[in-house]
Amino acid sequence: MTSTVSSLPTPISVSTSQAWDNDGAGLWSTFVVQVGTPAQDSRVIISTAGDETWVVVGQGCIQSYGSNCAFNRGGIFSVENSTSWVDIGLFSLELESNLGYTGNGQFGYDSVTLGYPNSGGITLQKQVVAGLAAPDFWLGSFGLDPTPSNFTNLNDPQPSFLWNLVNESLVPSTSWGYTAGAYYRYDKVQGSLTLGGYDASRFDSKNVTFPLYNDVSRRYLVDLRSITYMPAGVSTVTNPTTLMSETLSVLIDSTVPYIYLPTEICDEFASAFGLEYNSSTELYTINSTMHTSLGNMNPSITFTLANTGGDTLDIVIPYAAFDLTATFPVLPDGSNSSAYFPLKRAANDTQYTLGRVFLQEAYLIADFDRSQFVVAPCVWPPTFTEDIKAIIPPSANTTNPGNGTVNITKKHSSAPVGAIVGGVVGGLAVIAITLIAYWYFIWKPNHRKLQSDGDEEPASAADTAQTTTYVQDKPELAADNARAELTAYEEAEKKRRAEAEIDGTPIWGHEMPSPDPAGRELESPPLFEMPAREPVGNEMASPIPSPKIGEGTRIPRKQVGEGTSR
Repeated sequence: MTSTVSSLPTPISVSTSQAWDNDGAGLWSTFVVQVGTPAQDSRVIISTAGDETWVVVGQGCIQSYGSNCAFNRGGIFSVENSTSWVDIGLFSLELESNLGYTGNGQFGYDSVTLGYPNSGGITLQKQVVAGLAAPDFWLGSFGLDPTPSNFTNLNDPQPSFLWNLVNESLVPSTSWGYTAGAYYRYDKVQGSLTLGGYDASRFDSKNVTFPLYNDVSRRYLVDLRSITYMPAGVSTVTNPTTLMSETLSVLIDSTVPYIYLPTEICDEFASAFGLEYNSSTELYTINSTMHTSLGNMNPSITFTLANTGGDTLDIVIPYAAFDLTATFPVLPDGSNSSAYFPLKRAANDTQYTLGRVFLQEAYLIADFDRSQFVVAPCVWPPTFTEDIKAIIPPSANTTNPGNGTVNITKKHSSAPVGAIVGGVVGGLAVIAITLIAYWYFIWKPNHRKLQSDGDEEPASAADTAQTTTYVQDKPELAADNARAELTAYEEAEKKRRAEAEIDGTPIWGHEMPSPDPAGRELESPPLFEMPAREPVGNEMASPIPSPKIGEGTRIPRKQVGEGTSR
């Protein structure tokens, strides 16, 4: 059943915490979730790979973590103090296990509200929540993926927050827009999260579209074509220094702060910026002399992304975005801190990742209804005025063919979507009318004459019968049929073009108004080597259908302890 654009709900612009929280790898713009009854606040990061709400519980603050642990970890959630908590059990977290992250979570159902108390944030009941203790995930997180969670088996998938928003008609579509924010820009520019749409004020009109992949752990795969850098103040006619020129398939993932690349490329960074590799912490550190020099030069590093259709996009990141300070728990000794570059050596190609540091300068839009995502450079005006746009679902009933759909065009293409659609529908109508006229005025009289003469050849009769069946069975081009033909055309265009640059802003052109339990052990299990998760090949020419509840769900988690009954 379709709905009209005017009847669709507006997107949800999620407010930040206004704080900059430290996960040991740097300072990040966080968001607020309230969990339980009565509600308990936690400041969390955004996880583009996750699909659940994770908050730190009391067992995550042992004595050695210091007296400020509760604040440093974004706040503590107490299971015992929530009257609405329904226990699921103790399970492994699984997320980012291919990068060596480990930990267990006390899972349960509880209410989740977005934003601070009395801020008007949306509330959903019976959401999957995990209580964290392991230091690998120092801050909690809010997951954006719509994929359901599974515990023990695949027979009882639990829908995600985003799916529930859509199913309860609280957002217009299964989509979101996000950028991490930038502590180093102006007076600390906060992050931005919009559910069911995006904030057009935060990114440039030049952008590239990619297919969403059905591997839920590797949704946002892009081709990283090259990495170059240019010292600040150097003439643009000077050739930039190349740090990487061999194309890699990399994942964009805000859950982790780092950029994971092959060792040889990391070595190029080390040589260019005077970085020193610390094998015990696995960090690239910077001595005070180089730190001062790089801060003064502030070179820019350009990451060139490409889709399989050949469209490219440059994300230019200033050195200031990489000028981070490592503290506990990234550094084991909590009394120390070190300037470092957020670069990690990848053990294999499944670890190639552009983490949160990349999303300081890039805006990411995910549209699960169309199985695609968009990457765009952030813009930095002196002041920001929210410009929230809705992403209209394909099922919406609208008289404007381009309204609410992704206007996929090749670069420099000037043909508007309306003209293309009109041409296709008109062409189909002309063909149908021509065939009907031929059948009625030419073939039918001749066929009757041939039958009366009794001298028709079998081969030609068979050919004619096929033609007759095709024409007679073809429905007239009524309005509903025209839409079906148009859908087929759009799908063909997707497959032919794969992913192409979206022309102009807004992308989807319809503006909408803004509107710890006792006895549980949550310590990390021993670290085991995990099997490689092979990425979906980039040779795929078309997006993969988005997941449905009960389809394409995550593999069941491993239960690591007994839990109470639900």
